[in-house]
Amino acid sequence: MKKVRFAFIIVVLVLLFIPLLFFNAKEKIDISENRTLSAKPLLIKDGRFNGKFFADFDSYFKDRFGGRDVLIKVVNAVNSVDRRRTEMALEGNDGWLYFLGDNNVEDFFKTNLLSDKEIKNIKNEINEITNWCEQNGIQCLFVICPNKHSIYPEHYPYPRPVGKTRADQMCQIFSDLEAPFVFSRDYLISQKEKNPYPLYYETDTHWNPLGAYYSFEQIFEKIQNFFPNVDFPKIEYKANFSYSKASGDLLSMLGIKRVKSSQIAMVPVNAVDSDYYDLRQISDEPGAALIATGKNKSLPTAMVFRDSFCIFLTQFLSPLFSRTEYYWRWFTEEDKALVLQNKPDLIIFESVERYAEAAFSGFSTKK
Repeated sequence: MKKVRFAFIIVVLVLLFIPLLFFNAKEKIDISENRTLSAKPLLIKDGRFNGKFFADFDSYFKDRFGGRDVLIKVVNAVNSVDRRRTEMALEGNDGWLYFLGDNNVEDFFKTNLLSDKEIKNIKNEINEITNWCEQNGIQCLFVICPNKHSIYPEHYPYPRPVGKTRADQMCQIFSDLEAPFVFSRDYLISQKEKNPYPLYYETDTHWNPLGAYYSFEQIFEKIQNFFPNVDFPKIEYKANFSYSKASGDLLSMLGIKRVKSSQIAMVPVNAVDSDYYDLRQISDEPGAALIATGKNKSLPTAMVFRDSFCIFLTQFLSPLFSRTEYYWRWFTEEDKALVLQNKPDLIIFESVERYAEAAFSGFSTKK
């Protein structure tokens, strides 16, 4: 009996120490959840005790404790007794899966509209950064990538209410400020009606390269307006279509191992991407910082602050510039020094729809 108790104590102690032994202190990006992990909190901030230290540390630990990914999978597997929904994902109609995290449900049902105060604050932030770019001779473009359910609400198991969305409010802010922006929702909807291939992955929260390409068409129009005298390369792409049975970031969230989903690659006609640019990583963090060096040195330069939706835009944006730097994070006040050091001709601020309000409201330290 003593041996059993001793063994039980040892097992409990091991389980208690696993979160510390495998603590993830290095990563900054959670690729599977498409978000920035909580940063290590400071006990002393701006020369004073940080009153939010314990709350910030709680978020920091929850994002990084050892075994977190395994625990999420176990919880979702248990919840998948009703496989149509877990806390993170939803099984829709016709084999389509939808991400539920990060206020996606509220966004679908349009219950997360911005208040007048929030609109005012965001407008001030965007106005400040556009003025700063103008003062430094830099063009800027805001890009909102539509949520999957904004383009394919018909596969969602519940009807979507009519009326404006939070993204519509963001677009109105850009319009009021005459700030250049692209929100390709309506254009993608028009393209999906006449396209034999889907524009988003059925089993993933992201668009596929074809959806990214159609959004790029609108982005390219804005870039041409910025630089009317530049002879940009005109590249024709073709779509190569196939199927996969084990891809998509939503499968594990629902405890699904294999399901058929479409795969699309966009390929330059009579060329390869490396004919136009070379892409290399400039950071030890996967995907966090990339440089695309164009073959045409007379083209403008650009910096892109982005999230995972820009992964497929990279292929189309990179040939337009002699140098493009991609940073997998939202732009903040601290990045101004980096921008002035590189002095790009254009900055692109990109965010998926569900994060746009947060991504475009942190430009200034003045709150």
